[in-house]
Amino acid sequence: MLRRSLLTLALAAPLLAAMPVAAQSIVDFSGREPIVLDVASIEVESTYAAPMAPPNIDHELPLTPSDAVRLWASTRLKAGGPQGKARVIIKDASVKEIELDRTKGIKGWFTKDQSQKYEGKLQVEIVVEGTSRGFTGSVSGAVARSTTVAEDVTLAQREKTMTDLVRDLAGDLDVELDKSIRANMFPVIVLQ
Repeated sequence: MLRRSLLTLALAAPLLAAMPVAAQSIVDFSGREPIVLDVASIEVESTYAAPMAPPNIDHELPLTPSDAVRLWASTRLKAGGPQGKARVIIKDASVKEIELDRTKGIKGWFTKDQSQKYEGKLQVEIVVEGTSRGFTGSVSGAVARSTTVAEDVTLAQREKTMTDLVRDLAGDLDVELDKSIRANMFPVIVLQ
C-alpha cells in the first residue's frame, strides 16, 4: 500500500512540477481527504481540444481548466488496489469571452457598463474497469459558471476574475464528483 502511494505520488510529481507555483496555488485540494479507489492506476486523458481561437480563451489562462482537472485528479484520487484502472476523461474545459452591448451616445460617456462576459464549463467522466472486485462503472460531473467585467477593468482585475472563475469551477466540480463517486462507486472505494 505504501509502495503504491509512493508510485502515485511519483507519477503526479511531473504534472505538479510542470505547473507554475502561482498556478498551483489557484486551486488547492490538499485540505480535502483523498478518495482511494481499488485500482492499480489512475490516468487522466482529454477528449477536449481547446480551439485556440476566439471566443475561447481557456488556452490563455494562467491555470487552464484542463490543468485544474489534472491537479484535482492527482490530489483527490489515489490508487489503492492490485489491478484495474480509473480513467479521468476531460470532455469539456472551456472558457469563452463574449462581448456585451454597451450604452451608446452621450449617456454612454457617463455609464460604466459590463463589457465582457466569461462563461466557463467543466465536464468530466471517471471510468473504472478491471478491478479485483470485478467492478466496472462510471460517474460524470458537469459544472458551469459565468462572470462579467466592467469596461474600465484593469489587467490585474481581469486576471483575478479569470483565476477566480477557474478556481470556482474546479471547486464546484470537486463537490459534484466527490458526491457522485461516493454514491455510485462505493464498491471500489478503499476505506482507510
